[in-house]
Amino acid sequence: MKKIISIVVVNWNSGLLTLKAIHPFLNNVSEKFECQILIVDNCSSDNSIQLLQHNSIHLITNFTNRGFGTACNQALKIAKGDYVLLLNPDTQSKIEVLEQLFDFLEMYPEYAVTGPRQISENGLVSRCCGRFPKFKTSLYEVLSLSKIWPRHFSPVPVMREWNHLQSRDVDHIMGSYMLIRKSAIDKVGFMDDDYFVYYEDIDFSKRLFNAGYKSHYLYECAILHQGGGSGEAVSAKRLYYSLSARNIYWHKHLVKWNAAILTILSFTIEPVLRTVLIVMKGRFAQIPIIFKSYIWYFKKVVE
Repeated sequence: MKKIISIVVVNWNSGLLTLKAIHPFLNNVSEKFECQILIVDNCSSDNSIQLLQHNSIHLITNFTNRGFGTACNQALKIAKGDYVLLLNPDTQSKIEVLEQLFDFLEMYPEYAVTGPRQISENGLVSRCCGRFPKFKTSLYEVLSLSKIWPRHFSPVPVMREWNHLQSRDVDHIMGSYMLIRKSAIDKVGFMDDDYFVYYEDIDFSKRLFNAGYKSHYLYECAILHQGGGSGEAVSAKRLYYSLSARNIYWHKHLVKWNAAILTILSFTIEPVLRTVLIVMKGRFAQIPIIFKSYIWYFKKVVE
């Protein structure tokens, strides 16, 4: 009997992209597994609902944007798979990629997660693996040290200093194309609803790691990842959500006083340093975006 992979896509105003992303799995042509396609639409205002009406798709529609983590949890409730594939709408791949990842997890039961090499639109290998934020590395980020000298001050969460040109174990595989063993999800739980978007996948990887599971980056297979996707047009909100999610992670996984120090620095020193770097690069149009994002973030922290 074939095993099942539940493919989970969270869609927000990305109907055409989502159709392209799931196209390799709609016909279910693999001899190794069957695909269950679960799409959660987070109150799209485009024609996504009409585009995604298909016999092979189980479509869940939300009347508000409930965020990425909560949407994933909705899909998990009806997932039948032995494995779960988190799939971004802005990815394109072939069924053979999923087969290679499936074979890896079938062969190595100590691993809960694996993911492929990701190629950007310009043909370069994207940085898609991460490390768990610690106090020291988070301090590097807040003080902009990891942005200026990434080889000397390890960046978090994305491993920007590593070229991603070989397979290896990593702390975290980006949730844009992340194959997960369902039994591991059953053990540690899935996404934390406290995160609206960003950091929920690395929080999940951290809980897997704490439970003794491992994650592996598989360079030998590759997908195209456009990047940006449906969030490209809302950069101020995107930065705000990233800052807020990072703060949730600090308070959940770091010592209390370490999280407090990082929080204070993140809305006092960090916005100043970030603005200075933007000015040095001549990107003056981004200054209002930074200002607005940090105002929203400060209000969120003190509320």
